[in-house]
Parts: sequence; C-alpha cells; structure tokens
Amino acid sequence: MALNAAAQGTPSALRCQLALPAQASLGQPLLLKLTLTNTGAQPLQVLTWGTPFDGWFAPYVAVRHEGRELPYRGPIVKRGEPLNDDFMRLAPGRSRSASVNLAEAFELNQPGRYELVPRIVLHDVTVAPKWVPRLRAQFQPQPLNCPSLHFRIVPRATGG
Repeated sequence: MALNAAAQGTPSALRCQLALPAQASLGQPLLLKLTLTNTGAQPLQVLTWGTPFDGWFAPYVAVRHEGRELPYRGPIVKRGEPLNDDFMRLAPGRSRSASVNLAEAFELNQPGRYELVPRIVLHDVTVAPKWVPRLRAQFQPQPLNCPSLHFRIVPRATGG
C-alpha cells in the first residue's frame, strides 16, 4: 500500500516560516527565526543538521547586499552518522522554532537593502516512530519551500 505524500513526510507535510526584523542598526544582532510546522496527520522525525535548530554549521541561507551575494563566514562541519539527539520529533499540527543571529555568519557591516534567500534542505525526514538515527544511505532529503525575506541595515543612531 502506497503512502500519500503527507504521510511520508514530504515537503507538503512540512511548512516553513522565516522571520527577521525589517530593519536593524549596524552592529546589532539580527535574529533569524525558523518555525517548522507539521501539517500532516502523522508525527515526523526531522534531522536538524543544516538548519537553525543546529546553529551555524552550514550555509543554509544566502544573503545579498544591494544585489551582491555575501560570503558565508560561519563554520562548516563535516559529519559522520547522526545520533538520536540530532533528530527532533514533530507531532501532527505542532510547530517548533529556533533562532540564530544572522550577523554571526555574514558580514552585515554596510547600510542598505539586503535579501535573505533560504536554501534549507532537511537531510532526513521520516514518519515517527520509525527508528532513528538512520544511516546516511537511508536518508530521505527534503528541500523546504521557505520564502525570501528583505531587510535594511541603517547607520547606528548617534546621541547628541
């Protein structure tokens, strides 16, 4: 019997929402928040690598300033096989959120307009309670369809 897309944990069962302030001053933290929602009928196990749930260990977003892509300057980690703690369980209809400081991975040192382009791929998603962790050869990667965001960096206000 074939499972439908939502039951298999395909992207149609996962909704991505990104948020960050529309404007920040130079030198201030700029928190990017990812909220992942399971819109399906079954609980899912999601490998958190390469997402804000894991911090900055991969360039899962691109940032452009005035149309020019900025280099990612955060860490990149080469990993072995995942551990059970690398997965999060997401019950049907539930959401989980995580935040990271965009300024830790990109130089946001110029005033102007910026665009954040998500490139988030979930390395493995499976219907719970299937046994996790699975070996890399068994991963079922799924790109997340997250919208791009625009924000501005403005000069720091000076007191007078």
